[in-house]
Amino acid sequence: MSAPIANRHYWLPVVTGHYDKARHAFLGARWDGRCSDTSVCGEEVPMAQPSEMDWILAPSCLECMRVLSGRPAE
Repeated sequence: MSAPIANRHYWLPVVTGHYDKARHAFLGARWDGRCSDTSVCGEEVPMAQPSEMDWILAPSCLECMRVLSGRPAE
């Protein structure tokens, strides 16, 4: 089993496809305003200030959760 990521991380709802949103994890303490980044699960995504509805409606990325927990891929 691989070790979990030890660095600090934060979650941010982002657009992942054609207006699909998901909460992805990113390394660091908090979002610093950059316009794009690579999530913990390896997806390059555009970033913007999320609304309250984004936080409510966007599901968490299961792959980010798997990587952060250190569980092996299935």
